[in-house]
Amino acid sequence: MDPFLARLPLFKGVSPRTLAELFRRFVLRRHRRKEVVFEEGDPPRAVFLLKSGLVKAVKYSPKIEPFIMDVIIPGRMFGMLAILDKKPYPVSAVCIHDSEVYHIPADVFEELLGRHPEFSREVFKYVGSHLRHSQVMRSLVKEPAEKRIAYILCLLGDMLGKELRVSREDIAEMAGCTPETAIRVLVDFRKKKLIASGWKRITLLDPAGLKAFAG
Repeated sequence: MDPFLARLPLFKGVSPRTLAELFRRFVLRRHRRKEVVFEEGDPPRAVFLLKSGLVKAVKYSPKIEPFIMDVIIPGRMFGMLAILDKKPYPVSAVCIHDSEVYHIPADVFEELLGRHPEFSREVFKYVGSHLRHSQVMRSLVKEPAEKRIAYILCLLGDMLGKELRVSREDIAEMAGCTPETAIRVLVDFRKKKLIASGWKRITLLDPAGLKAFAG
């Protein structure tokens, strides 16, 4: 049994024996950067749990450019909404970094929901968090890049801490802007002493200031 899975709050209410039986039905797959885990409109066959890397949930619209709805970090489950409401996936999941993803068949997920209340509570926490982020990201679509980047930095800081192992290109991809724009904004944030930056690393010096900037 993968110790990574056993440590997650998701499974704290499930007995080790049951976990071992269920984990044998999980499939761990490696996805390359920019590879699609699932596409918007696909039928819901599984939910997903990120072991390593970084994944974005992207919404496509015929009227506007694609935009990020959420960012998934290791330990987070995604793709649950489609299984819960028996409808196609409402977004696409695309890898920002090379990633390892557990694919959990729908019947295994539903068995966990039905038999383990603590698992259900953790899942619905994730769903609530995803919906909150999605609403904010939707509202930011037409906002300036500075505001979108500040929000992304705040979001990552809340989830990962002040030391972010991300590049300027990663930030551009998550904020839906060009790398040149992201570089310009990050340099400005550095001059304002909101962040410090190095090679594929950003340190949040003033999270409160960034949150004020993000609105």
